[in-house]
Amino acid sequence: MIIEVDTGTADESLLRRMYEIRRACHLAANPDEPIEDAPTGVSLLRRPRMGGGHRYLVADDPAVGFASVDLPPDVTTAFVRVYVEPGRRRQGTGGALFDAAVAYARSAGRTVLTGMYGDDDGAAFAAARGARVGQTVVRSLLRLPVAEQPVPVPGHRAVTWLGPVADELLESYTAARNAIHDAPTDAGVQWPHVTAQAVREQEETVARRGVQLRVTAILDAAGAVVAFTQVLVPATGDVAFTEETAVVPASRRRGLARWVKAESLRLLAAERPEVASVGTTNAAVNTGMLAVNRALGFRPVGTWTTVVFDLA
Repeated sequence: MIIEVDTGTADESLLRRMYEIRRACHLAANPDEPIEDAPTGVSLLRRPRMGGGHRYLVADDPAVGFASVDLPPDVTTAFVRVYVEPGRRRQGTGGALFDAAVAYARSAGRTVLTGMYGDDDGAAFAAARGARVGQTVVRSLLRLPVAEQPVPVPGHRAVTWLGPVADELLESYTAARNAIHDAPTDAGVQWPHVTAQAVREQEETVARRGVQLRVTAILDAAGAVVAFTQVLVPATGDVAFTEETAVVPASRRRGLARWVKAESLRLLAAERPEVASVGTTNAAVNTGMLAVNRALGFRPVGTWTTVVFDLA
């Protein structure tokens, strides 16, 4: 039995069960990579961050699996995650959840569905449904404090803010956020264009989750954001997560990415000493950012693989 769940109003016990399923799947795929704790995981389920439509589909009562489907605005791509408790796999649950997710995506006019897997079970599941294999994704972890000191670039200055960006930086920060679209992407997969309104909505969602959003940015001589990195710090637990890091095209290959990340991590260690480690994710072909992360002390803790399903 597959039911749709409104996680905004769902009972706390169901969301805790969904988190436990996701955590079990995560640890089965990669036991070396930390995952957020239960209170944070429940808050992520209750308040999806990606703008647009969302649907959570839950299998059975008590739940043994669930799927999440995100429909960001103004693109033809839907994003899916399917989780089935490891001990309850190969009984048709994952297939039923996936079929329901596909039906929802098609009804919304989406032509591409994308997700990822981290173990042999996921690979077999995706292959059986005709997925195109996409990128290898490297998950890395840094144990704080970071050893490298920030190295400023002449003509620029670093700033850090917690929570919403100041109004005077909103326009250039939004433009810099869109620079991330230059990162490697699977064929057919579209990411939504970031608008100032989307920035404000995402900031509000993060705050409602009880998560601290830390942004360090590099400003040029005109005071515009030309590089930034975001770190999300949950209210509980000792692991933080890098969200996005990008440098605008005209300012690349000057050392800004390394500077902005080193400065962000330095301040994080000083201001949130309870945070022991920071996780980050990069496509394996993004050798430039991987080199920056290695220089800062990040070490790979797992690899995942993206997959694409053509719905048209």
